Amino acid sequence: MNNDPLLKPLRILIAASEAQSLIGSDDLAEYITTLSATLGAMGHDIRLVLPAYPQVIAAAEKLTPLARVCLIGSQHDAQLFQGKLNPDVTLYLVEIPGQFDRPGTPYADENGVPWNDNGLRFGLFSRVITLMAINQAGINWQPDLLHCHGWQTALAISLLAGEWSRPATVYTLHQSEHPYFTSDQITPLSVPVEILKSGALSIDGHFSYERGALLSADRITTPSPGFTVALVNGDANYPLADILRSRLDRIDNIPAGIDYHRWSPTTDQYIEQHFDSSSFELKQMNRERLLAEFNLNLADKTLLIGYLTANISLEETELIASLFQEIAKVNTLAVIAFVAGNEEHLEPLQAYQQNPTANIRIHIGTDESVTHRILAGSDCLLLPSQLSPSPRLAQCALSYGTIPVAHATNSMQEILSDATPANLLNGMATAFLYKQNTLDDLLVALDRIQKFRAKPAIWWKKLALQGMDQSFHSSETAHSYLEIYQQAIDNPAPSLAGSQS
Repeated sequence: MNNDPLLKPLRILIAASEAQSLIGSDDLAEYITTLSATLGAMGHDIRLVLPAYPQVIAAAEKLTPLARVCLIGSQHDAQLFQGKLNPDVTLYLVEIPGQFDRPGTPYADENGVPWNDNGLRFGLFSRVITLMAINQAGINWQPDLLHCHGWQTALAISLLAGEWSRPATVYTLHQSEHPYFTSDQITPLSVPVEILKSGALSIDGHFSYERGALLSADRITTPSPGFTVALVNGDANYPLADILRSRLDRIDNIPAGIDYHRWSPTTDQYIEQHFDSSSFELKQMNRERLLAEFNLNLADKTLLIGYLTANISLEETELIASLFQEIAKVNTLAVIAFVAGNEEHLEPLQAYQQNPTANIRIHIGTDESVTHRILAGSDCLLLPSQLSPSPRLAQCALSYGTIPVAHATNSMQEILSDATPANLLNGMATAFLYKQNTLDDLLVALDRIQKFRAKPAIWWKKLALQGMDQSFHSSETAHSYLEIYQQAIDNPAPSLAGSQS
């Protein structure tokens, strides 16, 4: 019998709350879509389950009603629909009346205020995932492994822990923030008393779905080694760090890969002019198109900085707003920003959208095509996150010859090399890094970049080309996951009661 995980086809159910091209535009959505598509193309039976948001139903093609699922905790049955994410990935959508058919984002209303029943909504979703995983949802299929992403699916792993016929489980932790729920919020779910008594979901008088997943999953992964270090060492102020430390033998760090069919200047369907390292000069045409799109008139030597975020934090908003006040005073820098997030967090930036300055343009919203054009047309990409779980945007920027200007988090330092004299001399430099995520450090970094920009153009081109030479193929991520999947199958974790600490 062949036990090589790279050759033996696996049946894998991937559960998530969003996916690129259907709903969401952040690192989680991109991670889900890229991993699913890559594994499917490798010949594995990949099935992705998502909530049936209105946007997803509208974007999905040829949906077929599949089954009805009776749900404890809901007055309504769940309806399962089947379609295709792409030719290699089967898509399931879970429709629960009154839960996901709402305006706004998957997690918040149109004003960015989180829904107060998120615990129930995603708890019910997790119940459906659990039934699918043990072939009790009417789909006549059972996976070898369930891979859950984020707190929105985490309860499924706890619910499966007591099932004798359960598949192997992997939980990927994508961010350090996750919500807590009160007893009133989760009581309608009728969580089995054995799980509640184990204390696996309990923390400081509240309930955490992610806590249960971390305690009971067969394997735990994060999107970068540096992110794991920040979580475990306390740098991320992660409240479940003690559990991670107790399960280090089951934690794996899988750096994100990118889909070069979608994020390459040689094939990108959204950009004005294709180019590669041998025709780097053609990148200029994408800059011109981007400037025209955002009604900016800049001199050729003006440094054009792109800034992208799909879920901006209040801390980052304050930093960016202060930075823009300084940039607005000079004519050698310009910014095109495309941001989304909580309305309250975005408020300090809205003035620039309503009354743009001569060198700053901000668009609030989400549109994948704009993201591609900003990556292709900017000289630099600003990455000021205090904690970077995934370096995906930096990887994409390098692909387009757009030089990252990044806060030197562990995740960023794993893939980027600062443009120091030594790194430039050795051909290793790919980015401009700054140590402290403060306005002063950012301004020092921008001053350093402008001085570098003033050198002969060949210097800038060489730095950009060194970035374009980097490779972050999604197949490497997929191969790593296949090895972890096999470990999870071969070495299941103890029961919840046995793993409680």
